[in-house]
Amino acid sequence: MTRQGGFTLVEMVMAIVITGIVAGIVAVFIAKPVEGYVSTARRAGMTDVADLALKRMALDIRTAVPNTVRIAGAGRFLEFIPARTGGRYCTDSDSGCNPLDFATADLSFDVLGEAHDAAENEFLVIYNTGQTGLNAYLATDNRRTIAAGTTTTAITFAGTSFPFASPSSRFQVVPVTGPVTYACEGVGGAATGTGSLRRYTGYGFNGTQPTTGLGTGALLADNLTGCIFTYGAVSATNGMVSLQLTVTRENESISLFHQIHVDNAP
Repeated sequence: MTRQGGFTLVEMVMAIVITGIVAGIVAVFIAKPVEGYVSTARRAGMTDVADLALKRMALDIRTAVPNTVRIAGAGRFLEFIPARTGGRYCTDSDSGCNPLDFATADLSFDVLGEAHDAAENEFLVIYNTGQTGLNAYLATDNRRTIAAGTTTTAITFAGTSFPFASPSSRFQVVPVTGPVTYACEGVGGAATGTGSLRRYTGYGFNGTQPTTGLGTGALLADNLTGCIFTYGAVSATNGMVSLQLTVTRENESISLFHQIHVDNAP
């Protein structure tokens, strides 16, 4: 007699039930670690977004021409004039070079020490204090356009002579793109932030800080529910910029705070 192998319907149903029970038990133990991993990865991603944006801003703001950082729009717009390079100009006390004379219509000078490149149509700023007559945001004050014929060791500029000399004979060269604005726009949202942080440049110089008409900005961070910039003087020659960003995704938020020292010695 030949014996045939197999299983009954009852055995199959029991196997399915037992497999389901085991799968349910395993799912209970696995679900929490998986949820934890997903949440951790999401928070890490949000932290990276905010941290990268703050570090990018810090590198940028540290190049600011002295006394050009300003805040508007309830702390959501930060503007400054970046210095691409800078150095010291020749004075009467430095022998063997062409000095910058502030008492006459002098439009050129030799650069002391290490050579600094300055291109035509870039901007030259000397002794910016932010006070009346020494505000680089105003073309008639202490900002001039660099003219043709400029070399790495001698700079020629257009317009009129500068009104005041720098106590340390310093100058800054500003790129043709001019001022930079960091703007937090559309900040809000609950489960997921709707705001964004953008960097604007190339919109020109304005005596009053602009919050509109900035053109098209480069996106640095999104999903923002909070964003605040503050600026204050620590001393006569030092300032402090404080930045705070809050990123929110899927009902989770992270906030990062960063402070940046600004050298305001003109």
